[in-house]
Amino acid sequence: MKLYLDMVGGISGDMTLAGLIGLGADLDRFHASMNSLSIASEFEIEIGTALKGAIGGVKVDVIEKSAGHVHRNLNDINEIIMSSGISKKAKALSKSIFYELAVAEASVHLAKVEDVHFHEVGAVDSIVDIIGCSVLIDLLDIDEVYYRTVPLGQGFTMSQHGRIPLPAPATLKLIEGMTVSFVDIKAETVTPTGAAILKGLGAKKLDNRAINIIKSSTGCGTKDFDIPNILRCILFEEDQKSWGIDEKLLVLECNLDDITGEVLSDAAQRLMDCGALDVWNTPIFMKKGRPAYKLSVLTDAEMAESLRLIIFEHTTTLGIREYHIDRKSLKRKIEKVETGLGSVRIKKGYIGNKQIKQKMEFEDIKRISKDSGIAIKKLNDTVRDSSLRSE
Repeated sequence: MKLYLDMVGGISGDMTLAGLIGLGADLDRFHASMNSLSIASEFEIEIGTALKGAIGGVKVDVIEKSAGHVHRNLNDINEIIMSSGISKKAKALSKSIFYELAVAEASVHLAKVEDVHFHEVGAVDSIVDIIGCSVLIDLLDIDEVYYRTVPLGQGFTMSQHGRIPLPAPATLKLIEGMTVSFVDIKAETVTPTGAAILKGLGAKKLDNRAINIIKSSTGCGTKDFDIPNILRCILFEEDQKSWGIDEKLLVLECNLDDITGEVLSDAAQRLMDCGALDVWNTPIFMKKGRPAYKLSVLTDAEMAESLRLIIFEHTTTLGIREYHIDRKSLKRKIEKVETGLGSVRIKKGYIGNKQIKQKMEFEDIKRISKDSGIAIKKLNDTVRDSSLRSE
């Protein structure tokens, strides 16, 4: 099963926990798992409902029973996870989320990961939120998590370190590489716990594929904004009647008659590194018979502005032509195949559930060829045989 997180009002640990509970997980099994934690006597989980604007949903509150606040490090939290009776998958997910959070905190505070002492996130409610979400992901048999954009509020908030800017530094670190939008809300819409859940679960951007919605629920946050402070959790499956992915894309183009090959190659690599879907150069002749290149960049609308800036900064052009295109592409999946010489990524294309083609990632083949001294042609045959045996 696949999960789409629609962050209408942002994401936090309690909103995610509430949204997942609303999808119909077995609450008896959920509570049994949470009661197996060594800190079970320190908290109580209250599940109710709330209205955010005109929209109702599930509201979860974690009530701490113990007085004071214990600062725990990553080893302390891993001990809580591993000594519990939660499933193997839930343990792995919980550890992954906390590890990502520890790495972000260490980067922000210039510390080693093992030396990081969690503050707000080391509190009992945040531990329960993260482990609880991991347990529910397992109970709901969710294997992939998706999102569209991460809405970031602005301003400042108070923390144990004093007044800090929003998004919080750890949050900002955790969402590097994700698609974000800055919304007109002077409050924290994405908490470090929420960002860590996205990162730890490997949330991927949802494309324009056709899907079948199985079930949806609404998780309510604590704060009140001008918009509903909710997180919608949507379970879906891919529409097997649809053989491909329909995409609305954009092509950026410019003609260059005064650029060297080295500079053009560098610009193309920068564009790919920034997220361009494809970059190509076409030899052309311009006015007065001058030889030149037409630089073409394929992108989606969200990445277009960043790519425009790269084109202007790293080429000699003074203008960019743009036009919209429709693209139909196969559903694809990348799998790793272990060979005796190392792992190789295999890109596979599907019509519905039927695989119709596959291609080895050349960079992996080139790396193994360099390390082993074996010719690329021979490696292609070896890896192809390994791929067939793994299916």
